[in-house]
Amino acid sequence: MHDTVRQVTGEEKAKLFEAKDGIIVVEQKGILMRWQKSMIYSQITGERDRRFGRVHRRAPNRYNSRDMERSKLGVFATIAVFIQYFINAMVVKSLGILLVSMMNEFEAETWVVGTVFSLVECGKDIFGPLAAPIGRKFGARAVVMVAGGMIGLGFILTSRASNVLQMALPLILLIALGQCLANVLTRSSLGEHFDVKDFALASGVARIGSSLSLVCLPPLVQLFLNTYGWRGAMLLVGSIGTHLTVSGALLKPVPKWSEARVGYQSLPDSSRHQPRPVHKPDKHTDCTLTSFRSFLEKSWGALDISLMKSLTFLEITLIVVTTRISQSAWYIYFVPRVVAIGFSNEEAAGMVSVAAVFQLVTFTLGGIALYKEKMTSSSAMMVSVGLVAVSFLIDPWVTSWWSVSANAALFVSSMGMVFTMVDFMVKELLGVDKMADAFGWMGFLSGLIRPLAGFIPGWIYDHTGSYDTAFVILGVIQITALIPLLIKRLKNMWPLNAN
Repeated sequence: MHDTVRQVTGEEKAKLFEAKDGIIVVEQKGILMRWQKSMIYSQITGERDRRFGRVHRRAPNRYNSRDMERSKLGVFATIAVFIQYFINAMVVKSLGILLVSMMNEFEAETWVVGTVFSLVECGKDIFGPLAAPIGRKFGARAVVMVAGGMIGLGFILTSRASNVLQMALPLILLIALGQCLANVLTRSSLGEHFDVKDFALASGVARIGSSLSLVCLPPLVQLFLNTYGWRGAMLLVGSIGTHLTVSGALLKPVPKWSEARVGYQSLPDSSRHQPRPVHKPDKHTDCTLTSFRSFLEKSWGALDISLMKSLTFLEITLIVVTTRISQSAWYIYFVPRVVAIGFSNEEAAGMVSVAAVFQLVTFTLGGIALYKEKMTSSSAMMVSVGLVAVSFLIDPWVTSWWSVSANAALFVSSMGMVFTMVDFMVKELLGVDKMADAFGWMGFLSGLIRPLAGFIPGWIYDHTGSYDTAFVILGVIQITALIPLLIKRLKNMWPLNAN
């Protein structure tokens, strides 16, 4: 077969990369070319020189058609993630806008309702490790479509709540779980369609969905609230959330033939391919105990606990944990904080929209910069994390409309870049096969601490009448994420200093 390939291509260094399903994949001068076996054999049986030009022209077209098919699936996956981010930002920000009205009707304290809302984000995180095995079992497409229905049903049931408990249950069990499944599976599916370089651009474009959501939804939700009350607003927001089913419909698995393409191989995972110990019970072993042990072993393997041994994973997880605490606190308490210093709900919604415009620009420019390799992922992450911390630390001194809007723009832009860099670094450093499991466990670990985002600011406000101290504390928490990045940077610089 190798001699046949060399005869047809006229290249001595051409080598066979893969041959299956009637297709021969040839690597020639660093370029993969796909040929049909019938084309190659007809090539060497007669008039080789006269017919070679025609075959040479047709082969790239066949390669391009398949490449275009993969690109089309990648575009669909990008749109799916775009919709997921749009709806995710809508859910969180809508709850923040409706917080005051719901708190007044249920006659609950600020920290109680705030904690319930933060538990939605917390639940979305804690359910994370389940998303990867569920996606592998039933397929990402079907699971995400079901998740859209769960979000719609959750908002419908919440609109009928008569106390805080009835409000909390559908928010956590339906909306949070639906968001979790959609978030993890759409992001990991996007990584399967692109190499690292293209993934940076696709991820940046997809995250524009959250920016557009913050531009469009706050004024719209405020209009719903003023016109129909918080219950009617819940129903309308839920109807928008059901469009997540469209996101799932756009997800299609990567074709098997595309796995041979250079740049799309996943990093080797020895833990998945090593044989697992098989426990053979003797005749005195209880069958029930054996079945339970087998179930635990399968569950342990499906959840991929081996990630906890990775220092890179833990470094990225620390960034995710601190930034998600900041994100939840800002989404829940930004509008109440702005109202507390003298602005109206409408003005607060306008500030969020202004900030979202800046975030949109940041996502676009950041994705292009990574695609063009104008910056390293670690440098971009350090700058973004630092700016998130700064936006909280200076919060007590921003009181005018323009300063509050500018600080909001600084926060949402830098926070968005942090999460863009997280996706990029997970794919770059851990590999595409680990993406779903990594996203799930990062969410789980952040979910254990995330309730503090609703409790701390609400409790401090109830006792001091101000959010200033709470926001400064959040800024200090965010700074801790810089510690491992700075240590790694200093270790890399140490040999240079020594010389």
